[in-house]
Amino acid sequence: MVKLSRRLLLVLAAGFFLFAVSTAQAADKKFIDSDDAKEKDDPQKFLPDYDNLVKGKDADWVYFPEGSLSKYKTASVADFDHNGHGSESREAAREGKDYMEQWLEKQGFKVVKSGGDIQVEGNVFNAWEPSGAARYWGGWAANPGVGLELLIKAKGKVVGELRQKAKGSTIRDAVENGLEDCAKSIAAGK
Repeated sequence: MVKLSRRLLLVLAAGFFLFAVSTAQAADKKFIDSDDAKEKDDPQKFLPDYDNLVKGKDADWVYFPEGSLSKYKTASVADFDHNGHGSESREAAREGKDYMEQWLEKQGFKVVKSGGDIQVEGNVFNAWEPSGAARYWGGWAANPGVGLELLIKAKGKVVGELRQKAKGSTIRDAVENGLEDCAKSIAAGK
């Protein structure tokens, strides 16, 4: 009887521990609870609702209220905007549309000039180019980077929101790397 109660107590303790760990991990998967949401130099003004963003598979943070976007066949991409400071953000925004169209095509969407099944709007919320000394001493961690946000609509209704930070050898490369991950998330709907 004593062995049975010890085993039961051990099983209950292990179950409680697993429940506590899984609950803590689930709480960390929301954007608003993350360290990314607390970054002072990363504005949160482009997407309509940051509360729904959750940890994504390819992109950092995603929200797809209808799930997969695979039912949509065509996509149109608007020129990217920027609310980040400095010339780096403007430069990154100029690259956004072309790279987004390229990566959406590689994910199976037919890109059209206007009137696509989905309309993709993009924003650069931050872009950075480290100084020469920082790049030399910092290695890959000091590479240029960019913060991107995407708003995806179908017939005026929001069907996707994404937020991604990416690095590359140049700001242009960082934009391409970030939008590649975003396009994968758009195609998968997660």
